[in-house]
Amino acid sequence: MDLNLDENENLKARIKQLEHERNELQKDIEQLCMQQGGPSILGVATRMHFQRTASLEQEIESLKLKLATCTREKHNLQEELAEAYRVKAQLADLHAGEVAKNLEAEKQVRFFQGSVAAAFSERDKSVMEAEKAEENAEMMSQKLGEIEMRLEELSSDCLVQKRLNDTLQADLAKLEEQTRTYAEVIEKFYNIRKASLCESLEMSLHNKCACLLDDPIESWTFNDPSTSEYVAALEGELGKVKNTVDNLQSKLRVGLEIENHLKKRVRALEKKNIVADRLIVNGITDIRHHHSQLRAYIIDLLNEEGLYIKSISKNVEDKLKLHSSEIQNVVPLQHDFKPDESECRDVHITTVVESCQVTKLAEASISKIMAESRGDASEALAQALQEKVGALLLLSQQEERHLHEENVNAALQQKVDELQRNILQVTNEKVRTLMELAQLRQEYQSLREYDTIL
Repeated sequence: MDLNLDENENLKARIKQLEHERNELQKDIEQLCMQQGGPSILGVATRMHFQRTASLEQEIESLKLKLATCTREKHNLQEELAEAYRVKAQLADLHAGEVAKNLEAEKQVRFFQGSVAAAFSERDKSVMEAEKAEENAEMMSQKLGEIEMRLEELSSDCLVQKRLNDTLQADLAKLEEQTRTYAEVIEKFYNIRKASLCESLEMSLHNKCACLLDDPIESWTFNDPSTSEYVAALEGELGKVKNTVDNLQSKLRVGLEIENHLKKRVRALEKKNIVADRLIVNGITDIRHHHSQLRAYIIDLLNEEGLYIKSISKNVEDKLKLHSSEIQNVVPLQHDFKPDESECRDVHITTVVESCQVTKLAEASISKIMAESRGDASEALAQALQEKVGALLLLSQQEERHLHEENVNAALQQKVDELQRNILQVTNEKVRTLMELAQLRQEYQSLREYDTIL
């Protein structure tokens, strides 16, 4: 932008200088015409004056056109530079987003590594517990052998007890029949007593028994203490058996609750793994879609910039052709001046020398202006091309960085998938060992309780 401003200022200063030189030349020609005072020299001077003024006006107009084209090119370059900066800002934002995503992925990897380490430590603990449980299982197997022998003995005792229970049940049935008969007997005896004592009160069976017991022994005797104690002992054993059955049922419920809890936990872990897989797959698809869009955008931008550079090169070639045509137009002007000089050979020698010097100065100024305009245009074009090349290199570097980040993200994704597979395997092993451990503990507790009951 500074170079374009300097170029515009130089062109404006050059235009002012040329206008000033034109005015001075007009004044010099008028003075020469006034000094000579001849009619022939006046015509020659006027023709030279008109030719020079026309050439200077053409040059001024061409310079003004060049100034307008330079300003337009400056505005276009400013807009393109602003667009490039805007694209650069967008790419910087995208890069910052990708860096944030990479940091988040690294945090997730660290978290998964920590969880894997914790899972491995838990697996080791569970393995140690499983080994201890195996040792306990061996001890319990030995105890089970002893308990089986004891169970055989107890089963034989139980058969004996069953037989005794059968006999007791038969005895109990007999006793119930006897109690019914005894109640009938009590009713009969009480009716006899009531009839003998002439009593009309209605009493319960218990009161009737109390009344009969108050009577002397000779009239009534009842109650066998040996059978009542035996029945009470049988009722106590029956209560103990019911308590053991209730304890075993409660332990079975606890085992079922533990199994259901572990199943729910396994389902929750499976759901979490499914959700995590979906999130990772969606993130990968979004990154690929974004990469494809960015790549297409960069390719379109490179194509547009290539077309623009081609158009600039064509404009430069056209300008060079125009400059070459202008130079060719300047050469015939010098040939046109020769017959004018031949016509006015009779004029004083000093006027011819002065006119030659003026033409040489004009030609030198024109060549200088052409060289400066060509140099400024080439410098502006070179600067614009350098800026374009820098912007394209920056875009290519950012695309390479983006591809590198995508490769890193893919590697991280593979590592995360591998860690998830390891975590799933460890959790399955942990659940399996915990189930086995819970089953062994349940069996151990049941055996201990059964041992304590025995």
